[in-house]
Amino acid sequence: MFFDLLPPARVVCAHRGARSLAPENTLLALEKAVACGADCWETDVQQSADGELVIFHDDTLERTSDVAQRDMFATRRPWPVDAFTLAELRSLDAGSWFLAADPFATIAAGEVPEADFPAIAAQRIPTLREALLATRARRFPMNLEIKDQPGKSGVLTIVTKVLDLLRETGAEELVLLSSFNHAYLAEARRLNPVLPTAALVEEAHPDELVPYLRRLGVVAYHPDAKITDPDLVRAVVAAGFRVNLWTVNDMERALAFFAAGATAVVTDFPQRLRRALQSLPPHGDG
Repeated sequence: MFFDLLPPARVVCAHRGARSLAPENTLLALEKAVACGADCWETDVQQSADGELVIFHDDTLERTSDVAQRDMFATRRPWPVDAFTLAELRSLDAGSWFLAADPFATIAAGEVPEADFPAIAAQRIPTLREALLATRARRFPMNLEIKDQPGKSGVLTIVTKVLDLLRETGAEELVLLSSFNHAYLAEARRLNPVLPTAALVEEAHPDELVPYLRRLGVVAYHPDAKITDPDLVRAVVAAGFRVNLWTVNDMERALAFFAAGATAVVTDFPQRLRRALQSLPPHGDG
C-alpha cells in the first residue's frame, strides 16, 4: 500500500504536483513532480455538476483557469466548480494563467524553461480517472484529498465514487486518502478498512489529539505546519501515527520537521527540498 512504496523517512510530497514548475493539479504538474525527484504527489478531487470526479483545488474556477475571460460563462460568476459540467470544465484553459501570473516567480528565476511554455498553455482540468491512470503508469504514489462538499444531499456519495474508481483503475495500492471532512474518512474506512486514511486539520488541533486519531482509525495525521511544532510531531509519532506536514516551503523548517520524526513534508518546491536533502547524510547515519 501507499507507505510501503515510499522511503521510510524524509518523504518529499509535491503539493498539487510540482506547482511551482507547472500549473497546479494538472498532468504536467504530476510529470514535473516525478522529474524533480519527489517521492509522491498530493492532489484534490471534487465533483462536477454532472457528478464526474475532477482534479481541482479551489471551490471556484477563476484563479486557475480562463473562466473569467470566457463570455459564455460571464453570467455564472463566481463560477463554482460544482456548477459546471465535465464538458464545460474540460473546455477551460487551465495552464495559461500560470504563464501570466508566475505565481512562485520560478519563470522569472529561470526554473521554468521557455521550452515548457507550450505544454503549460495546453493544460486542461484532468479527471480523477486520468490522474489515477497516470499515477499507476508511473507507479508514483498519490495523496488524494477529497474536498468537502458542504450543503449537498448525499455528501458521502463522493467517497463511494472515489473508492469505486480506485478499484476500476487498479490504483488502490498507490493512494492515501485524506480530507478535512473526517466523516469522509470514517466512511472510507467503513467501505474499505485496508485503504490508508489521513486526517487533515488547520487552525487548531483536535482536543485529546491521539485518542481522537485512534477513534477515527487513520494511519496518518496531516496538520497545517503553521500550527505545528516539532514537539507535537514527536508526540504523535511516538503514539504510532505518521505525521505529514503541509505546506512547508522553508527548507530549514522542513528539515527540522524531518528531524522530529515527520514522515513527509508537502511542499510547493519539491525540487528545492530534494536538493536540500541531498546535502544531508543518509537517514540513520547520524
